[in-house]
Amino acid sequence: MVLHLTETQYADEDFTEVDLTGQELAGISFTNCDFSEATLVDARTHRVTFTQCRFRGTELYDSAHRSSAFVSCSFERAALHGASFDGCRLTGSTFTDCRTRPLTIRDCDLTLVSLAGANLTGVNLSGLRLREANLVRAIMSGCDLRDADLTGARAERLDLTGADLRGARIDAALWVGAVLTGARVAVDQAVLFAAAHGLAIGGDD
Repeated sequence: MVLHLTETQYADEDFTEVDLTGQELAGISFTNCDFSEATLVDARTHRVTFTQCRFRGTELYDSAHRSSAFVSCSFERAALHGASFDGCRLTGSTFTDCRTRPLTIRDCDLTLVSLAGANLTGVNLSGLRLREANLVRAIMSGCDLRDADLTGARAERLDLTGADLRGARIDAALWVGAVLTGARVAVDQAVLFAAAHGLAIGGDD
């Protein structure tokens, strides 16, 4: 069903299976709305706020989101390949079994986001805020994470093979829990890595 939105605020609405293909959405807020199985292919959002909304099986590929917010939303089996997020907040949202490659994400806040098990191989995540994010078993091999904030992130079995971590803010838990084969780090980070693994650096002979 093709839908043309006319209001600026929606709460507790059922948008299941609606078709918003190619539509331009601006200045709208959605609270506790269900977009399951909806189609937002090639949709454009600007300053749109989604709070506690559900995107189960939703088609969002090739969509573009600028200065929008997805706060505490759930994405399950959503198609996000080719989507772009620029200056967005995704705080507290969860992504489960979603298609996420390729994905463009710039200057975004992903604090408390759950990306457990997500495949983000090769995605540019530089400068992003990923504080306290759930990255358990995520695949971020080859990712650009320069200057990203990974403070407090859960990183058990996080795959960072070949990732660029220079300038990233990282806790000891990530240095210990993640797979870091071939990852690029700065000298000061290498010292922190060694200390997290119990090595004594320097000192008298």
